[in-house]
Amino acid sequence: MPRRLVLLVAHPEDEQTYENGWNEMNDQLEFITTNRKILNQCLDALDGGDEWVYVQRMEYGRCKSRIIGRVKVAQVDESAMRVRFENWETYDAAPSRAFGGSTFAEFPE
Repeated sequence: MPRRLVLLVAHPEDEQTYENGWNEMNDQLEFITTNRKILNQCLDALDGGDEWVYVQRMEYGRCKSRIIGRVKVAQVDESAMRVRFENWETYDAAPSRAFGGSTFAEFPE
């Protein structure tokens, strides 16, 4: 199974260390503001041209942590440390127990 970048992001209604932009329904991630490590991983996905990035939303209230979708990196703004996404696809899966933050994990295409 291929290794894919999985981004761990705060639930839209929870406190956010970094600003995350969600659509009006709070079910699709439009952008993240992040640190250098994750920004570089997103740059690698953008350079690859056809890499999926999986989005795991953290637990909040009665909402369990889940992989809720996958996206393509559309644009990386290094000065603002912001990554924009496109081509959202809903993807429902239990989170990998192998990691506790944004990292690479094994997911099917």
